[in-house]
Amino acid sequence: MTVLAIPYLAGHEDLRRCLDSIDSDVSVLIIDNSDSGVSDIAPPTLVPWVIEVPHNLGVAASWNLAIKSYPHEPGWLIANHDTVFAPGDLQRLIDEMATPGPRWVGMNGDWRVFGINAECIERVGLFDENYVPIYCEDADYEYRCTLAGVPWYSIEGGATHVGSATIRDPRYADANARTYPANRAYYRAKWGGDLRGGERFTTPFDRGGWVGEWTPNLSRLRADWCPPDDSTGPTE
Repeated sequence: MTVLAIPYLAGHEDLRRCLDSIDSDVSVLIIDNSDSGVSDIAPPTLVPWVIEVPHNLGVAASWNLAIKSYPHEPGWLIANHDTVFAPGDLQRLIDEMATPGPRWVGMNGDWRVFGINAECIERVGLFDENYVPIYCEDADYEYRCTLAGVPWYSIEGGATHVGSATIRDPRYADANARTYPANRAYYRAKWGGDLRGGERFTTPFDRGGWVGEWTPNLSRLRADWCPPDDSTGPTE
């Protein structure tokens, strides 16, 4: 059964609508980065696996955790919690991912829901977790796919996406005002220019290594992006 992973931080109603719109036979996994839990809207009959973490991992690390939780799968579907699927969307993506060869496949031109297969991970690597807690990890992966010669593209579907729903909370918006510029700066250092068009390097930090190489930077992970009285933060 195809795995559908959904990282979550905040926005119960968005998550509820997402879960209610699932119309394909998928095994749902929620990466729960929140401090409130999801048991009231994600009963075991609907969501067999919920991974609760003590601190918000961020987007890239949540995606990686989902992949590593099911390492023997041929591929994975990953969705934002504020996505609502139209009838047939998930099956359309499942069918597209059955096409032979490495690939990353999104929907409607963005990362609202995407499929990624093991062949892609083997060539491109896991997501760079130094983009914390969110933003630029997607552009980083697109560029790495391009360098590795792995197709990445989107198919059309009816899935709607609120977009950056979590940072509509003022606490998270204020924090994002600090972390987003830091992520952009990390991207420029890694690729020699700004995202989606400004890159100059063909290997990370122009060191001549594999496009999938990245080393967890503990100082970045410890530089808590959130307010002093809060240890959580947006995952999408």
